[in-house]
Amino acid sequence: MLETGKILQVRCVDNTLQRDRLSVGRVYEVTKHFERDGYYELSGLGCFSQSRFEVLEATDGDPTG
Repeated sequence: MLETGKILQVRCVDNTLQRDRLSVGRVYEVTKHFERDGYYELSGLGCFSQSRFEVLEATDGDPTG
């Protein structure tokens, strides 16, 4: 589970049937993590299966720290 105050970033590894919305290798910020359902909501793009992404290290939400 994602800790409160952390920003989760993921890198796209599969854009099959979503080439108009996702780019392989691009890093996206997760706005909601639906762990039970296996989906990430990406800012302004909608929900996508977690299997399309590799998780990068979660960072603090505070840009100064």
